[in-house]
Amino acid sequence: MIKKPGFYLFAMLFFASAAAADYKADIGYQALLNQLGANTPTGAGVNVVHAEASLVESRDHSDYPIYAPNIRNTQFAGKTFSFPGKKASTSPSGHADSVGARFYGKDSIANGIGNIASYDANAWIDSLISPTALAPFNASRIANHSWVGKGDTVPETAMILRLVDRQVQRNEFIQVVGMHNGLSDSPLLGSAYNVIAVGRTDGKQDRGSDAVDSLYISGRTRPDLVAPQTTTSGATPIVAAAAALLVETGHKGGANLSQGSIDIEGVGTVYNAERAATVKAALLAGADRATQNTSTTDNITDYRSSGHQTLNGLDDRFGAGQLNILHSYQIIAGGEQDSLEDGGAANGIGLAGFDVDTAFGGLASNSLATYQFAAATDLNLQASLVWNLGVSNDLNLTTTLHDMNLELFDATEQNIAAFSASSADNSENLWLSLVTGHHYELRVKSGEASPFSWDYALAWHMSPLHSAPVPLPGAFSLFLSVLGGFGWLVRGKRCNTEVC
Repeated sequence: MIKKPGFYLFAMLFFASAAAADYKADIGYQALLNQLGANTPTGAGVNVVHAEASLVESRDHSDYPIYAPNIRNTQFAGKTFSFPGKKASTSPSGHADSVGARFYGKDSIANGIGNIASYDANAWIDSLISPTALAPFNASRIANHSWVGKGDTVPETAMILRLVDRQVQRNEFIQVVGMHNGLSDSPLLGSAYNVIAVGRTDGKQDRGSDAVDSLYISGRTRPDLVAPQTTTSGATPIVAAAAALLVETGHKGGANLSQGSIDIEGVGTVYNAERAATVKAALLAGADRATQNTSTTDNITDYRSSGHQTLNGLDDRFGAGQLNILHSYQIIAGGEQDSLEDGGAANGIGLAGFDVDTAFGGLASNSLATYQFAAATDLNLQASLVWNLGVSNDLNLTTTLHDMNLELFDATEQNIAAFSASSADNSENLWLSLVTGHHYELRVKSGEASPFSWDYALAWHMSPLHSAPVPLPGAFSLFLSVLGGFGWLVRGKRCNTEVC
């Protein structure tokens, strides 16, 4: 039986004073804006949740929480806020203002977001405690969590992680979460499987998942990617805003972005191009493994250097690298492209794109998915395979974690050029230069002896794609194919957390 958790501790790691808009060129947004102009997505129509740790130190139900942004702030003019929790915020939170400005404010890359549900983190956790994964408030698609923490007991922490993973899997409710700004035992929420865990470009945040139980083990790759900010509280909403641009693109796109869909009660139709795993895969495959930032002196210069490569093909400090919304947009705009086993085009895949297979693993389906292409010129390949941890939609919260692998087969040389095969993570990632003139097969493979049926999202990006004009969804022509700080501790009622 699910029980409500006991008391927890929340805390926040505060922002430096850097201006919120300085980062846009460094994450590829200015290039996207320059090329798309008025057609640039803004996050319009994407409803979101903004969860914050309260600034009030209290453990009982008589507290006066401070967690909501100042709705009169000019950054939030024209926005509609709702407050679904039981306790209203008694005054505005400066931390929430800073997070909101980067997530959905007028200076954000996702300034078209219009509907925001503001939660105290405890109240948001309470909203998850149900025998079934209830639809998110106001059909929200993305939640931002610039807080970290842990439960008072291991079972409470483990239960919350399962509830969060269930929300992502069952309702395609994307959770973007910050890592601690220093080494810390803070499993909430970065140690969940299905979330997008965010770090900083300087790589000085907490690394790796924390040990909770036999499922949520230590050492899994964390963060998933980084953004050029001095705190993870600042980096996380920038990634959440980028996710909103991809969700809007996937939901409003043309025929090549509406190949498959699911209908979720209380949420509506969700196309394959905007599913949680697709968005995560596109963010990972589009990220920069090397940077030349102008808004900060922090740069990635030694990606996967000695001792830092993870089993799932990432870097233990930077994950997939620094957010590049231009590349991630190109992946979604490239459209869904099936594997050969599922009837994909004989002339292969394009320079950028994605695929969602809803029944992979060999149980009345295929256990191998093949995506052919050829390197007609010098190219660099980044590819990410993402699938969700399954959590049963009942009181038991029974989990299912399948094992999938990703490899690149050089058909010209008849050998495996690269592979990613972690048994602990639920993403596999490739990053390598291709040989001009060689033919390749990108392969998704089952890592299990017994057949199963599960869904995955695969995203890929081959440079020098950035030199070409950015296509609009539905008009994507890349089917040329490649063939031819530190914080302070405050108490809450549900979780031991700190803002990050």
